[in-house]
Amino acid sequence: MRGVKSCGMLLAASDSAHENVELLVPPEGSVPGDRVWFGNEDDLEQLPEPAPPNKVQKKKMWESVQPLLKTDASGVSMLKDEHLMMRTSSGLVTSKSLRNANIS
Repeated sequence: MRGVKSCGMLLAASDSAHENVELLVPPEGSVPGDRVWFGNEDDLEQLPEPAPPNKVQKKKMWESVQPLLKTDASGVSMLKDEHLMMRTSSGLVTSKSLRNANIS
């Protein structure tokens, strides 16, 4: 923010008018630094190593994924057209009240 490099990220859901915004909620039992992925619980063991920060910046990974993020009709965060749910090893990442919302 404001040109200051950060290693943290907050994800929020918002309605189409961006009038209602709320932070996504990690599952109970998750801790800072938990890995977040899209898919099933069993997919964790098959994931590649996380990309190092310099590769994330060079490949513009966030910019390519962010437009595909949304919440579904029950508030679960997911990849829009793939129906892959956002999760940690503790469970699903959700929005308390925003349904079918954009995530940024």
